[in-house]
Amino acid sequence: MNFLKKFKEKFDEEIINWLEKKIKQAEKIDKTSSLLVKIIKEFIENGGKRIRPALFYYAYKTYSNKNLNQVFQLSFVFELFHTFALIHDDIIDNSNLRRGKPTVHKKYDLSTAILAGDLALTFADEIFFDLIKNKKAINEYNRFKQEVLLGEYLDYKKINDIKKIMSLKTAYYSFVRPITIGLHLANINSKEISRWKKILTQIGIVFQLKDDFIGTFGNEKEIGKSVTSDFIEGKNTLIIQYFKKIANKEELDKFKRFFGKKEVKKEDFIWYLDKLKEKKVDKKIENIVNLRCQKIKTYLKLNFKECLLKDVLNEIILLLQ
Repeated sequence: MNFLKKFKEKFDEEIINWLEKKIKQAEKIDKTSSLLVKIIKEFIENGGKRIRPALFYYAYKTYSNKNLNQVFQLSFVFELFHTFALIHDDIIDNSNLRRGKPTVHKKYDLSTAILAGDLALTFADEIFFDLIKNKKAINEYNRFKQEVLLGEYLDYKKINDIKKIMSLKTAYYSFVRPITIGLHLANINSKEISRWKKILTQIGIVFQLKDDFIGTFGNEKEIGKSVTSDFIEGKNTLIIQYFKKIANKEELDKFKRFFGKKEVKKEDFIWYLDKLKEKKVDKKIENIVNLRCQKIKTYLKLNFKECLLKDVLNEIILLLQ
């Protein structure tokens, strides 16, 4: 299928060309100021799957072939906003690495990182509101932005409602809103959009579960960031919740002594990983992901006729298994 790969190849070329034009515009104001645009370009060039822009584009293309060039440019919005969100997220978490490279605030400085993130958000809004007059799409775009920031704050505050955080930070942000914005632009009726929303939320939650799994048990070189980051930040993931439920008092006491601390010894984190594997938490999460993926595939097969968007979603599900 390779829908995501094909989209990413074209997308990366086009958005970099667009940013090169923005760099030239900034240089006319002052060459020093162009650094902010160059940072955004550098950040995007460092990697990323482009899932959100791809889903937006393919959702629209599933139902309409009109103005595809304009819609493709609109897909830049989702990557530019994501750039803003990640740069600021790294500041909040005081992360050292993103996509295998130093985070913006570490490579440059805090103020530069904040402003570069703000500029990426400004670019996203510029493209969107310059091209879109559809009220329903505008409402969805505003929800897209607000929900992820609210979800980020709830995650920062470490509330116990993990499903709510996963819904806001991943399901709505990465799947529901990008696709529904595309569907609104294609003038799809609300009943059809509601049908898609139901399954998109489920896909988003599984996507986050898989991300949490990789973020704990994955290889740092492959994922491009520290596997201890969520642990040091005291993130209340499903993996953490499972551990707390099945750990004995002695294990819990030891866990609490270093979970969420700024300085976590390597041997303490290794102990935690060993306990997770000993209690087969890794297998449990893998089984949950695989089972949910199978249910989603079956639901898509039974409830949606063959179409481009369905094919793209099935490709994503295969990547999760």
